[in-house]
Amino acid sequence: MKKNTFYIIFGLIAVSLLLLFWLSVKLTSPWIIAISVLLSAVIFFVLKKRVTDLDEDERSVLIEMKTASATIKASVVLFLTVNLATTVYVFSGPLGFHIFTYSRLKDPMIPAGGYESIPYFPIPPDMIPIWELGLFAVMQLGLIVSALFIYVGFRFYYAQKFSVWGEDEE
Repeated sequence: MKKNTFYIIFGLIAVSLLLLFWLSVKLTSPWIIAISVLLSAVIFFVLKKRVTDLDEDERSVLIEMKTASATIKASVVLFLTVNLATTVYVFSGPLGFHIFTYSRLKDPMIPAGGYESIPYFPIPPDMIPIWELGLFAVMQLGLIVSALFIYVGFRFYYAQKFSVWGEDEE
């Protein structure tokens, strides 16, 4: 199979993954998208082995290694930062470890009348608004897309640095 045919098939697989993601959300079944991604990865590697006009020289291997390494480093820092901030946000909320009540006198006129516990937020301790969970899902999707952009950026950078698009050394 030719390289361009491989890229067309891979693009069609990517579009089908978007449709399967929508179907997974619509049917509220995470198994659909999870199994689809795993199958797509297997299909990708099987098809990549069948490409006949793929040029793999030392320079392209070096560019691929440096791009992958830099992408992983940058993505880990980005993922860690966002997920730590998210963890702090969740743990300081009603489902977290922080106590969101304060005590006040039941009757200000009777100092020995006892104290009552008043919650800061009207949300019961066993619930979190569903829109907040949706925000975290969208944030994770944004992190995945940003990792793809980071990869493409480093790919351009290292391809230019090792003069794939520039003048030849000879």
